[in-house]
Amino acid sequence: MTITESSPAHRKCSCLKFRTFKVGSSLRRVNAAVLCESSDVFRKVVSEIADHDTPIVLPRITMRQFDHLLWGLEVNSIPPPRDKGELERILDVEEFSRHYSIHQLQIRTESTILAAIAEGTNAAILACNTFSLVRMLKITMRVHTETLFSFLMQLWTWRLHSRELDYAFAIRLAQPSLWDHDPQPFLKVLGHAFYAAMMKMMEPNLSSGQRIELDSRLTQSDLVHVLCGYHSLRCWWDQIASKPPSYMHSPSCTNPERCTGVWRIRFQCLTEEDKIPFPKIDGIRRLQELHRLLAGDVVLINNMSESCRRGALQELLKRKEHLLKTVHHHFDL
Repeated sequence: MTITESSPAHRKCSCLKFRTFKVGSSLRRVNAAVLCESSDVFRKVVSEIADHDTPIVLPRITMRQFDHLLWGLEVNSIPPPRDKGELERILDVEEFSRHYSIHQLQIRTESTILAAIAEGTNAAILACNTFSLVRMLKITMRVHTETLFSFLMQLWTWRLHSRELDYAFAIRLAQPSLWDHDPQPFLKVLGHAFYAAMMKMMEPNLSSGQRIELDSRLTQSDLVHVLCGYHSLRCWWDQIASKPPSYMHSPSCTNPERCTGVWRIRFQCLTEEDKIPFPKIDGIRRLQELHRLLAGDVVLINNMSESCRRGALQELLKRKEHLLKTVHHHFDL
């Protein structure tokens, strides 16, 4: 029996007849049996309206979301999402099955969502809109799955740097006070949002010598954070460029002095001659480009032992990873 069918047995019970539900400005005839059997909340709502001709009003849900919930009640299993639309439908089912205490459906849907996130390559998850990303974050927080929570926070950060996510919106959304969670992960995302704001506002103007145009969507406090990051990251790069990272020599290295000397000379050559095509404030891309140039540097390849060169490049990567983890400190967060 589907949600649009009614049996004679069900029609004998006033609670389990077809009833009209009003969602927003729309009306929908629904088999109340399925809803009442699945949820005590729906049973109570339906029973309170004795007049079967009076629509049962469902607040705080759209007709699209209600249809998604009815779909969840009809299917035997919740398949993993294949695109953004299917992901939104599953998230609607999870949210409103929880709202209406349809426990088994909520558990099944939650499990499908968590499994799709854990996969790490699900196209619907990777391409989801920001609203869906926030909803999934709340699920991982509620069930205390820190690994999946961290993956979604990284996805949020990647979108800021690829400019798929507007930094002004992210600055509002990542405020730790909005989340019932440890503030540190949100401070880190907030730092990357300010980083994206700094690059958008300052990079084009700095390279062309024009006056910096401030984004009117940012508050005075936001602008102070951006300027803190600007000055801090410039100084940070000068310090980074002044000395190559140290590394442990391989036991198999026959000439550690030569390896150290060549590494220092080639590092300083690239940083002092400023052959990196990114502004000083963009430490993330500068380190990434510096690593790429040094990894393909013929002088290093010909004059350093393979193990020493690999170790030196790994230490350079660690600097970039450290900046990614601590960038919020530059913005005084």
